[in-house]
Amino acid sequence: MLELSHHEDVVGAKTVVPAIGFHVNVYFYMIDGLLVDTGPRRGKKDTIPFLKQNNINQVIITHHHEDHTGLAPWIAKDKQIPVYAHQSGLKLCSKKGKMPYYRRYFWGKRAGFNASKLNSTFETDKYKYKVIHTPGHADDHIVLLDEENGRLFSGDMYVLAKPQSIWNFENMPLLMDSLRKLLTYDFSTVFCGHAGILKDGKHKLQLKLNYLEESQAKIKELHKEGKSNKEIANELFPHKNMLNYFSFFDTSPMHLVRSMLS
Repeated sequence: MLELSHHEDVVGAKTVVPAIGFHVNVYFYMIDGLLVDTGPRRGKKDTIPFLKQNNINQVIITHHHEDHTGLAPWIAKDKQIPVYAHQSGLKLCSKKGKMPYYRRYFWGKRAGFNASKLNSTFETDKYKYKVIHTPGHADDHIVLLDEENGRLFSGDMYVLAKPQSIWNFENMPLLMDSLRKLLTYDFSTVFCGHAGILKDGKHKLQLKLNYLEESQAKIKELHKEGKSNKEIANELFPHKNMLNYFSFFDTSPMHLVRSMLS
């Protein structure tokens, strides 16, 4: 069942995806006829009736990953409204999502769909957004910034304050550069794809960047001392979580160490 939250005229919808020993929260947002992300296909039983009941006339996806685009094919076909994405993600969206078995099990399959290219700005009836390219988590990742109202739809830029594991496809130095770019803008509230509505969101993004910079410095220092990536990971990030095992270590501390040294 979807859980709804509100901030001003933004509606946040949360679907909870369970697995063995843990769960993941996924949020998508509606404002002024705009849907930001769609949630995973696995949540369609609750999400599709909700989307049918609400007036949505356009969709923006923050990046092509299946937990953010799982219902985009249904929306494009059933509601016949435009779906927008960064130009580097258009081909990825048009193809059936290729993913390991555990991701298909967790999020559900994602069919291909046609997306239109986002420009540098985007307007609804009431609001104007800057579309800011923020690679690192994904090459096509974007955020939407409403400078006038101090609101940022951040996709997966935040997620966790102090990540100790990352996915094998993530690029942490690039994500840190994206965070630095974002922090030059004026905003306060962040609408995150997994952590929900963060009223002190800019401060939280700054704290995350501080943590990543400190972690990178420690990793580089241990590397200079001659320690291997495995030794560094075991020393700095010794605790494994259920998602590490569930993903067969496609997400792991080792990827974080490797990425910081690249």
